[in-house]
Amino acid sequence: MEPLLARLESHDYDMLMANAKKIHVPAGNYVFVEGGQAKRIFFISRGTVRVFKEMLPDKEITVFVRGMMDCIGEIGIFSGATYSNSAQAMEDTDLYYIEKADMEVLMEQNGRLGLQFTKWVSEALEASKAKLRDYLVFGSEGAVASFFIRAKNMYGKQMPDGVLIKEQFAVQDISKHLGISRETVSRILSKWRDKGVVEKRNRYYFIKDIDFFRDLLVCETCGVQNCII
Repeated sequence: MEPLLARLESHDYDMLMANAKKIHVPAGNYVFVEGGQAKRIFFISRGTVRVFKEMLPDKEITVFVRGMMDCIGEIGIFSGATYSNSAQAMEDTDLYYIEKADMEVLMEQNGRLGLQFTKWVSEALEASKAKLRDYLVFGSEGAVASFFIRAKNMYGKQMPDGVLIKEQFAVQDISKHLGISRETVSRILSKWRDKGVVEKRNRYYFIKDIDFFRDLLVCETCGVQNCII
């Protein structure tokens, strides 16, 4: 999905930045926390941010991961008084933020900006619905398959015999993204290795049969074009 800021014309982009302030968030630190007062919307200048929801103590599910030129905090400032998720920097991250009241004024005054923002939010909601479909309809195995398809879209490099995921993911990382136990993820990956679907190459996952995942999730019935984590 194309990041929000990349969709804007230069005039609209410059207008946003003129009203924004810059902050630095070290890796592992929180940008905002679930239940915190939603006062700001954030734009990512550099780095990666994971937005997640805590389901139970020590159990989280990743809502999405966003990177450079994208936005976070949009649901919180436009849907209520508090943030509905938490956001944590996955690496050292530079952000610009705009106060809620200022963002509302900018969107009221600039219909083109409001239209691009609305389109971006709509696409993000469709992508989130597709992720929930994968998790709820197809169970734990479907959730892991969905993770690999999304990782392939974001980090995949096509090779003659499959797709190399050029980002390192440990079993614990996948477990945290999906909100399922490490033992369940390990069991599923072991089964797929035995079937020749996926393997590890120098600490990176290699998908040998992407169609296995597509068939498992019945991807041809899904209208979302570019699923991402």
